[in-house]
Amino acid sequence: MRILRNHTQRSDAQWIPCPIDPSHSVLEENLQSHLNRCPLLKQAQSLSCQPFYQKGINAGREDEEEGGEEMDVAPKDSIFTSEMKRSAVYAMSAPKFLELIAKIKSVHASICNSIPDSFRIPEACSIWTNREVDKKLPYQEKHVLQQASILGNLEEFGVLRKASLISNATTEQCDSNKESERDADVSAVVEFGAGRGYLTQMLADCYGIKKVLLVERKSYKLKADRSLRQKESLELERLRIDIEDLNLNAVESLQGVGYMAIGKHLCGPATDVTLRCCIRQRSNENTDAQSQASCYLRGLAIATCCHHLCQWKNYISNSTETIILLHL
Repeated sequence: MRILRNHTQRSDAQWIPCPIDPSHSVLEENLQSHLNRCPLLKQAQSLSCQPFYQKGINAGREDEEEGGEEMDVAPKDSIFTSEMKRSAVYAMSAPKFLELIAKIKSVHASICNSIPDSFRIPEACSIWTNREVDKKLPYQEKHVLQQASILGNLEEFGVLRKASLISNATTEQCDSNKESERDADVSAVVEFGAGRGYLTQMLADCYGIKKVLLVERKSYKLKADRSLRQKESLELERLRIDIEDLNLNAVESLQGVGYMAIGKHLCGPATDVTLRCCIRQRSNENTDAQSQASCYLRGLAIATCCHHLCQWKNYISNSTETIILLHL
């Protein structure tokens, strides 16, 4: 009996991540031909020519410390996959496993007990929480409340202000000089890991933000972009790029602009690379003109997830003062 080729089972070892876009795999034997016709090849080539593209600028290193010294914590270039972590846990004896759990609970208690819950639903988001938005927009109560709470906490900290207050402040400051403009309200929003962009949709609907930059490495259908572009006063830009490779200071539309960074569900190391992207210190070689042209962070709110995907390579706070090692 003859079995068709596409029905034969293949070993997982024959499949490797595509070097152009690791989100999909290709047969190792077909790699060279695939590289010439990968649908994302043209997009990758176009991206590499953009001034804001800088490969690995926010990636971090295992040997990196705040003072620039090397640390003997993990092997260089080490990547620990979820499968490797599972294998390490399964290989433990029962006493060792219970010891690990006890240490994790102890560390969590010493660090996280002082972190309060803060669930805020601001009045400004009532058009969403009361379902008064366009019926064509997707609505899931769980996501709406999560998004509203992110914005509510930003309002609580004074980073966000209601659209009416922003409008009045803008009128009063129209004749202000450059220095006072740097102390004005947030004039732009950058959403990292934007996905379809509905956190920004709520922000634009409820707070009157005028400039939006969506950063997302994947392509999505049913995005909020169409609805956002219908707002005549809104300037919208979407960058399809990995946050790890984004030099935010080189984005033309953000030059000299105070911005707020937001993100919902920044999986694993995406939180760390986002923080690097936003607060990466400027080089000492920068001229005064370059410093003036750089964008500047006015506030930040990130909802993290998928902590099991975190890697030491990307961890932003890997100085000796903040490390707690679980010796086994």
